[in-house]
Amino acid sequence: MIKITRGKPLPQQLKIMGLVSGLVVLVALAIGFTIAAVQLQAAAAAYLGGQSVWSRAQIASVHYLDRYGRTGSPEALEQARSWLTVPLSDLEARKAMEREPLDYEKAREGMIRGRNHPDDVARMIWLFRHFSDVGHLHRAVEVWRESDQTILALERIAHNLETEWGRPSPEPERLSALREELGDVNSRAEPLTRRFRESMTEAARWMTRILSITSIAFLAVIALAAWLMGWGLVRLLRGSEEKFRAIFEQAAVGMAQVSESGRILDANTALCDLMAYPRETLLGLRYRDLVHPDDWASGREQARDVMTGELSNYTLEQRLLSGSGVAVWARLTVSRMTHKSRGAPDFIVIMEDVSESHRLSVELTHQATHDALTGLFNRRAFERRLSESLARARAEQSHHVLCFIDLDQFKLINDTSGHAAGDRVLCQVVDIFEEILRDGDMLARLGGDEFGIVLENCELDTATHIVERLRRALEETAFVWDERRYNISCSVGLVPITARSQDVESLHRAADIACYMAKEQGRNRLYVSREDDQQLVEQRGQMEWLNRIRDALQDDRLFLDAQLIVPSGHNGELRYEVLVRLRNEEGEVVPPGTFLPAAERFGAAHQIDRWVIERVLSQLAAHPEHLDKLESCHINLSGRSFDQPDFQSFVIDAFDRHRVPARKICFEITETAAVNNLAEAIEFMTRLGKRGCRFALDDFGTGLSSFSYLRRLPVDYLKIDGIFVRDMATDNTDLAMVRAINDIGQTLNKKTIAEFVENDETTRMLADMGVDYCQGFGLHRPCRFETLLCERAEGPASKPPR
Repeated sequence: MIKITRGKPLPQQLKIMGLVSGLVVLVALAIGFTIAAVQLQAAAAAYLGGQSVWSRAQIASVHYLDRYGRTGSPEALEQARSWLTVPLSDLEARKAMEREPLDYEKAREGMIRGRNHPDDVARMIWLFRHFSDVGHLHRAVEVWRESDQTILALERIAHNLETEWGRPSPEPERLSALREELGDVNSRAEPLTRRFRESMTEAARWMTRILSITSIAFLAVIALAAWLMGWGLVRLLRGSEEKFRAIFEQAAVGMAQVSESGRILDANTALCDLMAYPRETLLGLRYRDLVHPDDWASGREQARDVMTGELSNYTLEQRLLSGSGVAVWARLTVSRMTHKSRGAPDFIVIMEDVSESHRLSVELTHQATHDALTGLFNRRAFERRLSESLARARAEQSHHVLCFIDLDQFKLINDTSGHAAGDRVLCQVVDIFEEILRDGDMLARLGGDEFGIVLENCELDTATHIVERLRRALEETAFVWDERRYNISCSVGLVPITARSQDVESLHRAADIACYMAKEQGRNRLYVSREDDQQLVEQRGQMEWLNRIRDALQDDRLFLDAQLIVPSGHNGELRYEVLVRLRNEEGEVVPPGTFLPAAERFGAAHQIDRWVIERVLSQLAAHPEHLDKLESCHINLSGRSFDQPDFQSFVIDAFDRHRVPARKICFEITETAAVNNLAEAIEFMTRLGKRGCRFALDDFGTGLSSFSYLRRLPVDYLKIDGIFVRDMATDNTDLAMVRAINDIGQTLNKKTIAEFVENDETTRMLADMGVDYCQGFGLHRPCRFETLLCERAEGPASKPPR
């Protein structure tokens, strides 16, 4: 019997088994490496594609937010928020990827909402988690983090714009400031986008180099066993090439390989679609054949530096001529790639279609310098042109003329026929102006119904003739809206621009005053400001008021009067209004109607307000017995004070320093100032109201516009304008107005104060009507504030209402 037994493997068999096992391990490592390489390249390509979407979304967000800021269109806001979702979702995804442990689901959801392809999300998360702290990828991620503030700023601006447009009457100044901030944010976003793209491009090349080095090491090891796995290695390499080819073909951006001589060696499908050429046609062209002739010179120096090795890559934007004949704006990233076998460099060109982004950028630039309604240049562009004209006058001794134009009684059209009619009239006025002005003259809309013209290379007499023709043409044109005819005229101020002109601000001020003087002289006329006439001297005299008022403040030549405000129903209540007065250099009292309008016009009113507040509070603090008996001291505020960002803080600090109870003070604000500074007035009243201050709406009823804002203004008193009160005893219309205003005040639980009460009959009628307080010469003539402060008991004697 022969016994068959299982023997141990022979040593040769063990070697073969070990070798096979080793080959299997090597093959497994090679396959794993290939897969990892493909994943890395695909992930990097996905991030480049995602950055393109992110950039497009950021630009579109800015565009639609700017449109919303100009028009208040809900559709624009919706579009802006839709696009803004992309970078915000990417931000959420990145934060989820940064968490420990990884919040995979939230990261994936954020990436998909950020319009990244679902098939790419897993490898993008993998690349971030394992390589975000390495080399160029780390720099790209840091740039990504830097962009957070830009995106959050866009979200905040969107919220602020929506809040502003949500108000019954959005403030143009606030909207303009938000749009300027939007432009600043957009300017900061562009370099971040470029740095991220450059970092990712460097990262891709870095990964390529690392993978190449590792590939050589693997190939060296595998070459030792090539006699066993040659066929497998060829197969793996072929598969790897096919996968890389698939990435090249499926990339969302156009990619091309270009030879040193400029011939296109290869192009992917995205590039063929972008350029509207079949691949066969592209491969027969030079790269220069695709570039618009006007852009041939762009990028020439960078290309030379890349060819010599001084630069590894560069990025620029060019217009490319597509097969359909349409010019395509493309962002090109050109990188150098050297083949060791022949030593000649090839270039990899990545082309991204930025036609829409470029169009939006051009549109934003146009909107930043042009008026949306008329298409004319806006104030910013006008001031730049004016500055250039002044510089040219000084350098070339040339002569130009600045014109300010203000339409007369234009508000009447808006009030009677609506703003649509007013807008139409403005456009027709512009058509008339443009027909008469010369080529090279600049016409701009400075705001509302105000226009500015810079007449280039023009003597003052010639300019006068041109503008007079313009004025006559406007005067002779009848505007019709809904069968209603309007005759429009204009007042024009002309100022020469010469080498002797001081600066742009002085020219502005002189032209503005010249236009104002044209109105003062009867409207529908020109006022020419010549350097050697008496009118110019008078004009400068008006401007001197600013210095005179400042000198009066410095020399302590302001003082206070006070006038009692008498209650209609009972006696004994001490209430008065303080009135600011000024002495000139000779000690004479200047009428308030002379210096206060000048203070308003030339920006000194807020300084006077601060002086009054400081003086009143210090005097009250110095007379505690008077302060104890005081019911309320009324202080007038100018609308210019609300333009000062620190005004609220100044008032609060004054109360704290002098320790005067805020409930003792009532601030009076004219209805015009309140309506023109609505947001600031409401904020001021709300903040000071919490401390106990009370508020009165002065001159109520003259503008009529304040009726619509009255519910929003937290005022305690309505001061009925004296123009209605003075003649109410003899004028039924004035009587009806006073009664209507008083009824509105009573309905809204606000007390009413009648001004200009000059006789007993008016006093009696107001008391019968239910007006709460009366003020005027018929009750008390203004006296020095110090006189009232010295009263111990009930204050100065006054005639009580009957």
